[in-house]
Amino acid sequence: MIPLKPLLSIFIGASWALAIAGALIGALSFYPLGILNTIFIAFVASLPGFFSIILFEMASLQIEKQEELKRQTKLLESIEKLLNDKIISNN
Repeated sequence: MIPLKPLLSIFIGASWALAIAGALIGALSFYPLGILNTIFIAFVASLPGFFSIILFEMASLQIEKQEELKRQTKLLESIEKLLNDKIISNN
């Protein structure tokens, strides 16, 4: 299976680059129209990058959550086995 965490990390970095590039291109393109328009357009131009960052961060958190649940399940199963062995040996 492909390790997803390094791939998601690359995608998060690329999303940050997209957000910064969108803001810079938007700001530089609309600077002659005034500062308020420039700020607004820069914000709007960076939204796809911010959306991508949120999407990939959520995916990364879900993968971490799944890995933690697997570890906890394994630990609980070992505890259950130990408890069952003690109950059987005491009877």
